[in-house]
Amino acid sequence: MIDVMDAAMPLSGTALGLIGYAVIALVLLLVIWKQLYVIPTLIIAPVSGALIAGFSLEQIGSFTESGLQGIVGIVAMFAFAVWYFSLMREYGLFDPLVKRVIQGVANRPAMLTVGTVIIAMMTHLDGSGATTMLITIPAMIPLYDALNVDRKILAALVGLTAGTMNMVPWGGVVVRGVSAIDPATIANVYNPMIPAHLAGLAMVLGISYRFSLNIRDDVSGFQQSQRRQLVNTALEGREGEIDWMWGINAVLTVLVIGALISGITSPAVAFMLGLVAALVINVREYDQQKEILEKYAADVMTYVGILFAAGVLIGVLQESKMIEEMARILLMIIPDTLGNFLPVVLGVIAMPASLLFSPDAFYFGVLPVVAETGTQFGFSQVAMVRAAIVGQMTVGFPISPLTGATFLLIGLAEVELGEHIRFTFSYMWLTSLVILAVGILTGGIPI
Repeated sequence: MIDVMDAAMPLSGTALGLIGYAVIALVLLLVIWKQLYVIPTLIIAPVSGALIAGFSLEQIGSFTESGLQGIVGIVAMFAFAVWYFSLMREYGLFDPLVKRVIQGVANRPAMLTVGTVIIAMMTHLDGSGATTMLITIPAMIPLYDALNVDRKILAALVGLTAGTMNMVPWGGVVVRGVSAIDPATIANVYNPMIPAHLAGLAMVLGISYRFSLNIRDDVSGFQQSQRRQLVNTALEGREGEIDWMWGINAVLTVLVIGALISGITSPAVAFMLGLVAALVINVREYDQQKEILEKYAADVMTYVGILFAAGVLIGVLQESKMIEEMARILLMIIPDTLGNFLPVVLGVIAMPASLLFSPDAFYFGVLPVVAETGTQFGFSQVAMVRAAIVGQMTVGFPISPLTGATFLLIGLAEVELGEHIRFTFSYMWLTSLVILAVGILTGGIPI
C-alpha cells in the first residue's frame, strides 16, 4: 500500500527533468505559434509543470519569489534606460549627427551606405529596433531612390546595424540573457565582449563601404532645395543644431554609459540618476515631466511585464531543480567531442537560430538548459550567455519572421521578406562569426 506522505512527495530525477522539458516545449509552442502571449505563457507553463511534478502552491510561491528577486535590478535598469534614451531622442541628442550625415550624403552620394549605418548606430542607442527603423529608413529612402540604389541594401544595412547594436548592455536581448541566468550580470556578460562588439560594428561599416563602391559619386543629382527637404524629413522639422544644451546632454550620456560599463554603481542606479538629471535639465515643469514619462510608459511596461513573467519561469525551473535534471539528461545525449566546444558551437549557430526562436523562447526556454549543461563540461553559465548574444536575436533579429521589427523593417523599405532574408543572411552570419572570433581571441568566449 502506498504511503500518503510518499505519494505527496514531488517527483525527482529523470521524471522531473522530463517535466522540465515539457514546460520548455509548451513555452516554445505557445510563443512561436502565437497561441498565447508571452507574459501569460511564461507564468502558466512553469506553474502547471510544477503542479504536475507534485509541488505545493506554497513551494511554487517560494520558487517564484526567488526568481523575481533575482531579476529586479535588471528590470529596473531596462525600464529607466528606455526612459532615458527616449528623452534624449526627444530633445535632439542625435539630431545634429543625423543632419550632418544627410547633408554629407546629399553632397557626396558615395557616402550613402556608410551614412545609413552611422545614422542607424546613433538611433539604436536606445536599444529599440523599431525606433532605428522608423527614423533611419524614411530619412534615407529618398536618397536611395534618387540614386537608383536597391532598397534591399537599405533594409540589409539598417537591419544589420540594428542587430549588431542590439548587443548594448541595456538592449532587450542582453537584458533577457542576464535575467535568465542567475550568475550573469551586465558587467560580467557585456564588458568582456566590448572588443568583440566593436569588431562587429567595424565589420558592418566595412560591409557598407563595400556597397558604397558601386555608387556613382555625382553631386549634380541634388539641388539645394532637395537637400533642405531631405534634412527636414530626417529631423521632422527640428533644427539639429549643436548648442550648450546639446553639449550638456551629450556629456550626461557619456557619464551614464561610463558608470554602467565601469561598474562604479549598479546599472539601475546609473540610469535612474541619469534620468533624474535629464529631466531636471530638459524638462522643468511638473506636467511636462509627467507627460513625457507617460508617453513612453507603454514601451517600458511591456518589457517589464515580460521580464517579471520570466522571473516566474526561471525561479520554478531553478528552485525546483528541474533545470539540473534537464541538463543531466542533455549531458547523456551530447558527445564529449561536441560538449568540449559548447560555447563555440552555440556562438556559431546562434545567428541562424534567430530564424527558429523568438527572443523570449530562446533566452527563457533554451538558454538556461544549455547554460546548465555547459557547466558539466567546465564552462561557466556566464560564458554561455556571452556565446548566445553573439547572434541569437542580436545580429540576426531583423531577419527573423518571429519578431515584429522584421516586418516593420521590410514594410518601411518595401521589400519582400524572402528576398530580404536571402540578401541579408550571409552578411549577418559573417558579422556574427567575426564577433565570435574576436570574442574567442580576447577571452570573452572560452574554448
